Amino acid sequence: MNKINKILVLYFLLSVVSVDEAYSQVTFQETTGSESNGYNPLSLRQVHESYLMWKKTLWRRVDLKEKQNKPFFARNREMSKIIIDAVERGVLIPYSSDSVNDSNVMSREEFVENIQQVDEEVEEEEGFDLDDPFASFDEADPFAEEVEEIEAGPIFIPKREFSIFEIKEDLYFDRIHSRIYFDIQAITMFLPGDSFYNPAGFEKPIASFRFIDLYNLFKSMPKGAIWFNENNIAQHKNLGDAFLLRLFKGIIVKIANADDIRVSELYARSRKEGIMASFKVEQDLMEWESNLWEY
Repeated sequence: MNKINKILVLYFLLSVVSVDEAYSQVTFQETTGSESNGYNPLSLRQVHESYLMWKKTLWRRVDLKEKQNKPFFARNREMSKIIIDAVERGVLIPYSSDSVNDSNVMSREEFVENIQQVDEEVEEEEGFDLDDPFASFDEADPFAEEVEEIEAGPIFIPKREFSIFEIKEDLYFDRIHSRIYFDIQAITMFLPGDSFYNPAGFEKPIASFRFIDLYNLFKSMPKGAIWFNENNIAQHKNLGDAFLLRLFKGIIVKIANADDIRVSELYARSRKEGIMASFKVEQDLMEWESNLWEY
């Protein structure tokens, strides 16, 4: 009996020490806010790096015009509109890449320039106009009426045109809770390549944003930032909660690798093969998770 009591006391002391250690780590993070304490400042769910047994970084391409993603793109409540309005108001910080650190903060002026339409300037050669040979004498015409030149302002691309987003997220195994978690780090907004306002013809990156900033923005707009539930309008969800519940559909376009290349370049030679390779990567991850508990 004495031996059992000693074991119980020892177990109690060890549990108290582990709880105190975890609490001290969280307290240190809250007071200092530094990255050296082992916590990822971009994560909503704070997990110490020593608890991560396995980890991968994934990039997913999300088309908000797809049927499953349309609730994120409801008319006049588009996610792109909410983001652009927030940057213009100065309540959301844009970044030039999805690493979203202090070294690549994008200025508001640069962001505004990225959402403007690019006009192709046509240079006219000096000389006579073959269609109107007397056009060069108009300036000397004493009876000509003076026309005021009106400078055209910048033409902004409609906010609904920005329908492509790329999600960067960490997939990790938490050995303390014995679970796999998806942890969204950043979201990048793109102008589609087939857009009328994109003469380049390929997807143009506009800006990246920290997901933790977007989550706080969405939660501060309970009536504006909604995931539109067309099957039951009494049960709309906040966009932040919709991301945490993973109500979006996106294919994996990249996995962290030494060459920093995309799935289509790693496993395929054509667009069709690239899409099939993305689905295979997704299935391999699901199979790995299902086999995790088999002995």
